[in-house]
Amino acid sequence: MTKQNTARTRALTRRKLLRNSAALAGTALAAPWVTSARAQAGELNVVLNQGLLAKLWIDEIHPKFEEETGAKINLQQSVTSQMLAMLKTQADNPPDLMQFSEAGVFRARDEGLLRAHDPANIPNMANIRPEFLLAENYSAGVIDAVHTLFYNTGRVAAADAPTSWAALWDAANKDQIAIPPVTWNNGLRMVTTAAQIATGKPLSEAQYEWQAGLEYMAKLKENGVTVYTGAPQAIQMLQSGQVPLVPFYGVFINPLIADGASIAPANALAEGTHGEIVGLNMPAKAPNVELAEIYVNMSYDKAFQEKVDSVLHTRSPHKEVNASERTLELMGDPDAITYADWDFLSKNRAQITDAWSEIFA
Repeated sequence: MTKQNTARTRALTRRKLLRNSAALAGTALAAPWVTSARAQAGELNVVLNQGLLAKLWIDEIHPKFEEETGAKINLQQSVTSQMLAMLKTQADNPPDLMQFSEAGVFRARDEGLLRAHDPANIPNMANIRPEFLLAENYSAGVIDAVHTLFYNTGRVAAADAPTSWAALWDAANKDQIAIPPVTWNNGLRMVTTAAQIATGKPLSEAQYEWQAGLEYMAKLKENGVTVYTGAPQAIQMLQSGQVPLVPFYGVFINPLIADGASIAPANALAEGTHGEIVGLNMPAKAPNVELAEIYVNMSYDKAFQEKVDSVLHTRSPHKEVNASERTLELMGDPDAITYADWDFLSKNRAQITDAWSEIFA
């Protein structure tokens, strides 16, 4: 590398680099972009979610980010609850970005653990559907992790596929059902869905009657329910047919279906499927805001967001990326996706968790 090239690279303004990063296939920069002390060190600490969801970022974003900025990504993987704990224990020395769902965003914002994203520094944010920009831009939603009821096609015929979450309580399915624990976000959504069935009310009303939901959840014990404790366990039970009815996230299951797994979604459920926006969130004391904003901007690139549809087969936040025919088959009608009031649920989560644990101890 010549001294002339190095000087030219370091002379790049932040705005020019953001324009360059708007296209993932853009020309690689000749040297690291230097602004803050952390950027000069050439590092960005990122905590992603797990499994196939994180893999898309690792495979597509990370190589291009490192090539385009010259910075190294230090990666960890975790889940929402653990990331919230990390935000507290590492408040003075946090990572730069954390990928967790809306279930934790409102609580983290209210506790002063997050800083809002500045749309002026993230040009691709202008192309994002408003509902994905959560809590006044404190979370940059990058994917909709839709949660629904899946069934093993070797054990359940398509003609007999569930049309309601109430199938979990059907005596005909005794000992053939599994649910997530309440410590998982989809486990908490099971409580709100149980409240819908128990009260006959839509989610917009029933979610505030979580006590009724818990009382109805207790009846699952009589139907021989299994509570899974890990994603591999849930997927193995479902894929093998050991437990043919398992609620789970489509972003983890859909790629397996594409590979020929004997699994199908029951996405025409009367109570609706469960939407859950997963976003990139910046800790309040994030050391390297500049590089973090480039990472978010790359995640909003249209070419990358098209892979959210083609690989994960779920709803993309990009205004110009609409669900493909195959995604609609797997995800179901976007209008049937329901979204919980996580601001309310997060405030009551400890109480709900304690009550759930007494039932399923």
